[in-house]
Amino acid sequence: MKKEYLTFVQRLEDLVERKEIELTIRDLTPGQRKYDAKVVKAVLSGSPEGLPDGDILWVRSWIGILYPDPWGIKILGEVGEYLSGKPHGETLGVD
Repeated sequence: MKKEYLTFVQRLEDLVERKEIELTIRDLTPGQRKYDAKVVKAVLSGSPEGLPDGDILWVRSWIGILYPDPWGIKILGEVGEYLSGKPHGETLGVD
């Protein structure tokens, strides 16, 4: 059975298909560790069928709006505890 994950993006165009990217994801597996977040290196597809050996990635906007169609994700490995760069509030110009 495929696992399901969630990520938040500023714009859907920020997700790149068929290239290795770093992404913060939340594990949606039921249980005590549900919603644990981790930073991973992964390859994405615009649909789960595009990565038959991958898992399911649900995508939400920064404000929490769920995009209707899931993506496919194949996790290549964990990166660490955080991504370098500015927090999304600073990126969006929020003070």
